[in-house]
Amino acid sequence: MKKRLVSIFLCMAMVGSLSACKSNGEESKDTGTDTKKSGEEKILGAGIYSASDNFNSYIGKAITNSCKGVFTTNIEDAQNDQSTQNNQVDTMLAKGANAVAISVCDVTAAPSLIQKCQNAGDIPIIFFNKEITDYDVMNSYEKAYQVTSTGGDYGAKIQAEMIIDYWKTHPEMDKNKDGVLQLVYLMGDPGHTASQPRSEYLKKTIEDAGIKLEVLAEDTGMWVTANAKEKMDAWVSKHGDDIECAASGNDAMALGALASIEAAGFNSEGEESSKYIPIYGIDALPEILSKIKSGEVTGSVLQDAKTQGKTIVKMAENLTSGKDAMDGIEGLEMEEDAKAVRVPYKAVTADNLDEAEATYAE
Repeated sequence: MKKRLVSIFLCMAMVGSLSACKSNGEESKDTGTDTKKSGEEKILGAGIYSASDNFNSYIGKAITNSCKGVFTTNIEDAQNDQSTQNNQVDTMLAKGANAVAISVCDVTAAPSLIQKCQNAGDIPIIFFNKEITDYDVMNSYEKAYQVTSTGGDYGAKIQAEMIIDYWKTHPEMDKNKDGVLQLVYLMGDPGHTASQPRSEYLKKTIEDAGIKLEVLAEDTGMWVTANAKEKMDAWVSKHGDDIECAASGNDAMALGALASIEAAGFNSEGEESSKYIPIYGIDALPEILSKIKSGEVTGSVLQDAKTQGKTIVKMAENLTSGKDAMDGIEGLEMEEDAKAVRVPYKAVTADNLDEAEATYAE
């Protein structure tokens, strides 16, 4: 009997000991998991449509810099292929992205990307650079927003105003003294929402100012320096001294135009050159600021990548924290129908280069 009682007590002790070990182990495991979660940074899935677009690369860098201490992120390059970007977004979400920020390759793919984020658990998505102009798409999902530069003319009015001012203050710009501005224009990728409007608004603004305009040549340079140089080589060969102004939809193409123009003996000594063609771009990227300083390029329009990147990240932080999207964002407003935050453009010439340079400071 005594032996039997001892056995029962031993079994009870062992069961109690095992239960205590299991309970302690589970508590330790749960506590450790909770501590790890609270110490982990959230994930911002981010992607640009193409690294060959200089501005896209700079806004990607601005997003990366703004994520420090807030999000873990890695900027994906879709290489201008929507199917590649779709797969990248799938991977971001599968890896637990808390929010997604995308410069979409094809704006018509926006509904599909929104659906992916909804299906993954109502993940916020912020479109940038390429505007989603179908506002029904933007309003179809509560957690969809966009960050862009000023819409409509996409900086072309400012670019045109710089050309108008130069025409009025530099009579030598009218080389043949016919009272008509002979211009060549390099368009961006026709599939980009800003490309066609920039061309149209530039010409309309110049003509609305009472300046007669003759477009000697216009074609797409696809936002790329090498493509633009190839186009400009043909135009300089054909028109030469008849070209009184070269304008382009972005700075990368303006740099291509400059390379071609200088190879033909123009602009190498800035405005002091014996042969000079005023050149205007859009973006005010670091690569072109030194050319504006030297006078080889006449002006550009700042598209503030740094402010856009900071705004994207702050909105993502707000949305993943249950706050209003605009909480803590000063100096900018939400355009309600487009669900868009628009960062203003600014004219950049040799007189205010410091303002553009400041936007690229770390």
